[in-house]
Amino acid sequence: MSEFNFGDVFKNMGALRGQMEQMRERLGRLRITGEAGAGMVRVTVNGEGQVQNIEIDPGLLRPEEKDMLEELIISALNDASRRARESAAHELRNMAGVNIPGMEQLFGL
Repeated sequence: MSEFNFGDVFKNMGALRGQMEQMRERLGRLRITGEAGAGMVRVTVNGEGQVQNIEIDPGLLRPEEKDMLEELIISALNDASRRARESAAHELRNMAGVNIPGMEQLFGL
């Protein structure tokens, strides 16, 4: 049985840090769109979950549609956030090269 070598662990930490930074950059460039109301409201976020754009069907911009519009925006934001978390988990799986048990829980999936 071979001995555990802390030197190897510390050498690998630098490479892991670099890979994590690359993953973060890729996530920042990703654009993920969530939608609600059959596409009447679309919210685009980056892979880190930051809102980049909101598109609203002009038909929803009437005062009598205010409540529905608010609900659709919330639904679209939630959809986009969920998709962003899934993309982040996918990137991490690709980086690790394996599916680590419990990884989805790190992203709230």
